[in-house]
Amino acid sequence: MFQLTIIQIALCMLIANNVIDALSIKALTGNEGQRSTPLLGRTKDENNCEFDRREWILNAIQPILVPSLLLPSEAVADSGSASSPPFYAEMEVQIDAEKSGTIEIEVLPEWAPLAADRFRELVEIGFFDDSKFFRVLPNYVAQFGIASDPQVNQEWLLCEKNCRALPDELRLYSNKAGTLSFASSGKNSRQTQIFINLADNSGLPNFLDQQGFVPFARVIKGFDSVVKKLNTEYGLQESLTAGLSGSVNQGKAAYYGKRYLETVFPNLSSITSVKIIK
Repeated sequence: MFQLTIIQIALCMLIANNVIDALSIKALTGNEGQRSTPLLGRTKDENNCEFDRREWILNAIQPILVPSLLLPSEAVADSGSASSPPFYAEMEVQIDAEKSGTIEIEVLPEWAPLAADRFRELVEIGFFDDSKFFRVLPNYVAQFGIASDPQVNQEWLLCEKNCRALPDELRLYSNKAGTLSFASSGKNSRQTQIFINLADNSGLPNFLDQQGFVPFARVIKGFDSVVKKLNTEYGLQESLTAGLSGSVNQGKAAYYGKRYLETVFPNLSSITSVKIIK
C-alpha cells in the first residue's frame, strides 16, 4: 500500500514538473525584438524573500497529494520502521529586563526526523544558550539560531557554503501558529536558524508551506505568555521600512556574536538556556 502511494505521488509530481517545463518555454512576449520575460523563475515575496516559482508550484501541490493519501503516522507504520517518539525541550527566556518565562516545546520526529535530530543535537551542545531572538516580526515569525559565541558560528554557519546543511524533507504538517520550522535560503540549506510561527503562515499572505518550510515541533506551553510577548520593536521597524532599518545583519551577528547584537540591538529578547526534559 505504501509503495503504491509513493508511486502515485511520484507520477503526479512528474506530470506537474512537465507542465512547469512547458510553461517555462512559453514566455510573456513583448514587442518584436524585445527579450521576453519567463513565466517561471526566481522572484520575491512581500517580505522581500527570494524564492523559485517552480519550487513554489511543486510545494503547492504537495499538501493536496500527501495528506489525502497518507497521514504522518501511517507513513511511518507502513514503511515498516517504528516511529521515533516525541521528546520535549524547555526554553528559558528573558523577555526584557524585568520579565522572563518558560517555553515548552514538543518535538515530533514523525513530522521531520532530520530536523528533530538536528534540534536535539543543537540543544545538547548548548548552541542556543545565551542567544537572541534576533528577528521578531509581529504576527509572522520569531527567529533564533545564531549562537552568542562567534567561534561556534564559525563551525556551524561561517564555514563553506551550506556546511552542515540538512537535506530537504517532505512537509507533513502545516506552518500553523506555534509550530517551529528551520529557516533556509534555498534547496538543502537548513542549518541552525529556526523560527516560531506567530500566526497561521501556511497560506495567505506568507505561503510558508508553498515555499517548502517544514515544521518539526510545536510550542505546547508559553505561547501566549512568552512567545507573543517577545520584543518586536526592531521587527516592527523592519516591517514598516521594508528592511531599511531594524534588521539584524545576520552575517555580522554570526561573525561578532553576542557583542554585535547587544551593542546595536540591546533590547532583543534572549534565550537563557534550552534543555531536553523528557
